[in-house]
Amino acid sequence: MEFQSNIPIYLQIMDDIKQQIVSGRLKPGDKLASVRDLAMQYGVNPNTVQKALSELEWEKLLYTMRTAGRYVTEDAGLIAALREQLAGERILRIVV
Repeated sequence: MEFQSNIPIYLQIMDDIKQQIVSGRLKPGDKLASVRDLAMQYGVNPNTVQKALSELEWEKLLYTMRTAGRYVTEDAGLIAALREQLAGERILRIVV
């Protein structure tokens, strides 16, 4: 993934994971890779990935099962709302 210099990296990682959720690459209930594995995948510090995942958890898109890892929400309504939000943002970028 190529990062933009004018946007914090953790926000770009969050956006990428959100895209994976709404596109179906990450399905409801899927387990995410570990923080270290994701950090290697994105080529960033694990603390950056941790911040992104914590924010996604705060947004209820991910949840943690103690000692078992992080998982994608199974709340279909929340995923549908995210899909609509992201679609609206893309439309605005095209129009403006």
